[in-house]
Amino acid sequence: MNKWTKLFVSIVISVLGLYYSFYNVNLNELVFHLSSSNITWIFIGMLLLILSVIVRAIRWQFMIKSIELIKIHKLFSATMIGYFGNAIFPFRMGELLRAFALSKESSIGTSKAFGSILLERIIDMLGLVLTMFFFTLLYPFADDTKKIMFYVGLVTLLILGFIILLSIKQSTLIKSIENFSGYQKIEKIIKSILDGLTSIKDMQNTGVIVLLTILIWGIYYLITWVVGLALGIGLDWIGIGVILIFTSLAIAVPAAPSAIGTYHAAAIYVLTELFFLDRSISQSFAVVLHAVGFLPLITIGAIFFIKSSLRINDISSEKKII
Repeated sequence: MNKWTKLFVSIVISVLGLYYSFYNVNLNELVFHLSSSNITWIFIGMLLLILSVIVRAIRWQFMIKSIELIKIHKLFSATMIGYFGNAIFPFRMGELLRAFALSKESSIGTSKAFGSILLERIIDMLGLVLTMFFFTLLYPFADDTKKIMFYVGLVTLLILGFIILLSIKQSTLIKSIENFSGYQKIEKIIKSILDGLTSIKDMQNTGVIVLLTILIWGIYYLITWVVGLALGIGLDWIGIGVILIFTSLAIAVPAAPSAIGTYHAAAIYVLTELFFLDRSISQSFAVVLHAVGFLPLITIGAIFFIKSSLRINDISSEKKII
């Protein structure tokens, strides 16, 4: 499947998500719920989101400590630029944008930075798996939903196990593929990506990384909770956790930038089908939760991107060699 086919499929998925979310919308009720939402709680939710990025930058620092010690503000800037890229460009180009931004601020090459970002995404998925496991013990999910969660967890653990094995046997793996045709042309790139992907080599840092990952997901939970307070949806703490799981899984679904459509559909499905809330208030909650989760990233990320020396043409040329 070429990139244009992928883009078309992603847009179709987003359109279907938006149709499911808003095909039966009462604009007057939607506007009423949105205008009645508590601005203070929404503002707190946005501050919490920025805090999560700061914690993420600290975690990234620990992850790449064995490669180079980089200041938190540089990692925060690169992360925000990456979120900005993911929010407005297709194909999750923000991940490459983030790697390139870090390479401009340090001696770490783009390929190695990209490898560390891949590792970070796997750790994020591990955090989601732990969250799913916790709330599965508390909420009676349907069997089909439990199967999806099981397979997500299994794949994540298998990938993480493979990365750990790579960390131990990296030199052996490289030796085994050295004789493949064309390997010499991309040898440096492969080694750099593997170095970034297996950058957690200091076991003393692993515990800190796990704790920071738990903190990040705790902040995501708080964001969902305060948006619930802003709209007055009245769910208990287990219900908030269920919303967090479904919206987080929705972000992983191929869709238009900013997870438009899929994110809204996940939130509305949970509120209307699992907790039987009114559709208008559910739609309002989905709109606000999406705005709280994406607007600060796009705005602050755009500021950092404009202040940087990055150009989209530069990213395109880097993409050809990764």
